[in-house]
Amino acid sequence: MTLIEMVVLFSSGVLAGVINVIAGGAGFMTFPLLIAFGMSELEANASNFVAVLPANVVGTFVYRHDLAQVRETLPVRLVLTAVGGMIGSLILTHSGAASFRAAIPWLLLFATTTFAIGPRLRIWLDRRSGFAGARHVGLQRALEFCVYIYSGYFGLGMGIILFALYGIFTQMTIHQGNAVRNVTTCLASLVAIAIFIPSGLIRWAPALVMMAGAILGGYVAVHIAKRLPARLVRLAILGWAICLTAVAFDRYL
Repeated sequence: MTLIEMVVLFSSGVLAGVINVIAGGAGFMTFPLLIAFGMSELEANASNFVAVLPANVVGTFVYRHDLAQVRETLPVRLVLTAVGGMIGSLILTHSGAASFRAAIPWLLLFATTTFAIGPRLRIWLDRRSGFAGARHVGLQRALEFCVYIYSGYFGLGMGIILFALYGIFTQMTIHQGNAVRNVTTCLASLVAIAIFIPSGLIRWAPALVMMAGAILGGYVAVHIAKRLPARLVRLAILGWAICLTAVAFDRYL
């Protein structure tokens, strides 16, 4: 790599770290960039897990107090994450890149829409049918498990979908949701990386340069996010989700 390429990768990693901790979905920015550096889609996908991992590691640490407030449900979520991430990664390594390209825009559109209407949908259900998310734990876990499978397969927009589910089925604050999202994304990424390593799909040099930037960006972002009102964080996440979806339709359709 040239010095300019290293600077671009590092700077992108910083931005990815900020986006990933606050809103999630930074992989959609880093994934095409890694392709631009000459990787195949499978290599870029696998390397992307490595590149953005530190943002979630840092986020897990800084949000640890929020995570402690929802620790009762954490073991079940971690088991579902590990199993789902493994299944998704194995599907990817056996099916190749072409199968997920066409689905990306529609998955992000669903995630963005669900996240936008999630809180209002829960209020409507409470008033109209007595719906209480806490009474549907099985459904919630099944949906989360599907998201974890997707996270091991590709993972773009995973955090947005999780936020939507939390808004419908739980009483978690935006910061508690961020804490759970960070730790589950971190675990899913580690599982995926462990599966991708034997296949030789990871391009380590570019991924590690971008990873270094993501460490800095993630550390800065969590402190910013913790100081923002929950409503502003939610609006920032929604704005980024809309951008992700627009770019996805432009690039993959």
